[in-house]
Amino acid sequence: MARLLILGAGYVGAALGARALDAGDEVVLADNWYATQRTELDDLAARGADVVTLDIRDGDAVDGLLRATAPDRVHLLAAQASRPLSVSDPDYTEETNVTGVRRVVEAVAGRGGPPLVFASSLHVYGPGLSGEVAADRPYGAQGDLAHLSKVYGELCLALYARRHGLAVALLRLGIVYGPGPVTHQRAESQTVVDKFAGLAEAGRPPPLDDGGTATIGVVHLDDCARILHELVPAPGVVAHDVAAQTITVADVAALAQSREPAGGAAYTVRSPFTYTRNLAEYLAR
Repeated sequence: MARLLILGAGYVGAALGARALDAGDEVVLADNWYATQRTELDDLAARGADVVTLDIRDGDAVDGLLRATAPDRVHLLAAQASRPLSVSDPDYTEETNVTGVRRVVEAVAGRGGPPLVFASSLHVYGPGLSGEVAADRPYGAQGDLAHLSKVYGELCLALYARRHGLAVALLRLGIVYGPGPVTHQRAESQTVVDKFAGLAEAGRPPPLDDGGTATIGVVHLDDCARILHELVPAPGVVAHDVAAQTITVADVAALAQSREPAGGAAYTVRSPFTYTRNLAEYLAR
């Protein structure tokens, strides 16, 4: 049994918390409730999770929570991840994704650990990918603050890990889809897979920018939560990509509308993890 501190109790964080409870772990879920309603965590609280209010921009509060909970692992999932919101609220995006990340790792270092798992993004590689994408690929150009700040977050965590001998895992997540304890309430926070599935169920055609030729990496929420839960970082810094498959946006739309996908993904992802869930099966439900 482990004691997990999950910073960010939203879509992925709540699913991780549920999985950890299933495994018999002690779970502390912390959030500032910017994008998630506190009541959405009531079921997890009833199952024994300690649900607290915390903003990672407040370094003293983060340090106090670490001291009070003494976790075996910290999962840093708190982020402003929406591209549209990064345009409409750039200050909050930077304060959370830049200053907040630094203050978390400072607090972790001040406590002599514990191991930290960071939810990053495949977007750190930038656009126009081709061939096989692996974790040793250089960072690419960024088009918005939400994803630019993920590059900073990774570099900041690596800096503090080297300086203080921390154990840090950087997990570059593809687009996560599927149902969970917490759902995306804002339209601008919904990812393309579940957005297209909802439009198809409503009989409305999904929008395809540039004909839907863009390739994306995707991972089901169940697989994502399992990988996050099972990974125990070793001393040092390691980066892994988390994507079960790659697919064009046009083919996501085709699957959502029960049409045969054309294929033609521009790149594949080398990932060390196993995956049990498939996009075609999910969209065929």
